Amino acid sequence: MLMGKRQKRIFRKDIEAHTSELLERQTVQVVLRSRVVMQGHLLHLTAEELQLQDQRFSKHTMPLDDVEEIIYDFEAPY
Repeated sequence: MLMGKRQKRIFRKDIEAHTSELLERQTVQVVLRSRVVMQGHLLHLTAEELQLQDQRFSKHTMPLDDVEEIIYDFEAPY
């Protein structure tokens, strides 16, 4: 049976409520207010900032005020 892929979008105002869910994800896309998109694994997430490790193992720390949304993929049962 094939599983469909879906995306979940978490906007800036909701990020703090989804902290544990986001930290469990293998890969997320962080969309900044400047429309730059960074992809990687979240290492650290607080109410003030997040730290992302990209696929080249570089760490990026940014204030949550600079983040527009965080997107991740998940498998849907349909």
